[in-house]
Amino acid sequence: MNKVYKSFFLIVFLMSIKILSMAQSTIDQLDMIDFTRLTLPPLDTLYENAKKSPGVEMYEAKMESQENLLITEKRSWLKYFRVGGSWQYGNIAINSAFTNENTPLFYQSSGAKQNSYYGMAGVSIPFDDLFDRKNRIKRQKMEHKFTELEMDKWLDEQRIRIVISYTKVKTALAMLKKKIEDYNIALANYKITENEFKSGNASVHDLSIAKKMESETYEILKTNESAITSEILTLEILSKTKIITQ
Repeated sequence: MNKVYKSFFLIVFLMSIKILSMAQSTIDQLDMIDFTRLTLPPLDTLYENAKKSPGVEMYEAKMESQENLLITEKRSWLKYFRVGGSWQYGNIAINSAFTNENTPLFYQSSGAKQNSYYGMAGVSIPFDDLFDRKNRIKRQKMEHKFTELEMDKWLDEQRIRIVISYTKVKTALAMLKKKIEDYNIALANYKITENEFKSGNASVHDLSIAKKMESETYEILKTNESAITSEILTLEILSKTKIITQ
């Protein structure tokens, strides 16, 4: 009876191992990325592409608006002058009718052409506005310069974030080869132990330890690959550069 239970246990155990192995060997199509062949773009390329981000476009739009305000301010002296005029041309017609008890009804009409024009010019200069004009122009230039410095500061911070993400990806890619080697060794050891178990040269405990090691190294490998994928996607967002996405 004990032999029957033991045989049943071994069969169930082997089937479980087979199922786990098949599950691990089934890779989602979305995860089929050969990171060992992945080459990251140069940092200069990532820096340059980062200038296409909405943050930079926002600052550029703000600076363009400030440049237009500066042009308007430089032309503000024109408001000190007033020039106007009008011109009229037309015909004036007068129609009248007259009658009384001694005079029959008669109509009379008259008309005349009229042509007139009017012009004026004047100067009105508020001294407080005139003397403050130079300061207003200077303030507008300073606002434009401040926005430009803000954009440069934002780009510097973005470059730092890109460098941090880039370094993480490079480090993870370097570690990936070692993790692949560890997994391949653990997998080979498990297969050897499995064959020895089938031939009676290894115990269930030996097979369990080999399988545990293979599973742990596989999990570590996949965790590393997930970290690489996540960090590369972050790098794509920061740098506006396609690396693994299509």
